[in-house]
Amino acid sequence: MRKKKCLFLIPTSYNDGTPVSSEVMVDVWEELFITFGPFSQDGVTEGLWEMKDGTRVKDHSLKIWVVLEEEKVPLLKQLVKKFVRLLKQEAIYFEVMDCDMEFIGPE
Repeated sequence: MRKKKCLFLIPTSYNDGTPVSSEVMVDVWEELFITFGPFSQDGVTEGLWEMKDGTRVKDHSLKIWVVLEEEKVPLLKQLVKKFVRLLKQEAIYFEVMDCDMEFIGPE
């Protein structure tokens, strides 16, 4: 079934270096799962971001991906915008790609 795979990064700390609490992360996971169902975390990635004021910040983010119908991509983008505000970020990386996906059972 042809769908869209959306990948985005959830930072593990705020821009001032304070770690995001496990309670906040659980809220992010819950809202994502309740809204879209199954998703995957593909480990932690490291990157360098330049803030609007020119400050460079090294960050660690959880790489999240979810497969969904194309018409649900705008809803996911709205949820990610909510995460931007919740996590006090300037922006969150978001990528969309075509995907042929299926779950394969034992039979």
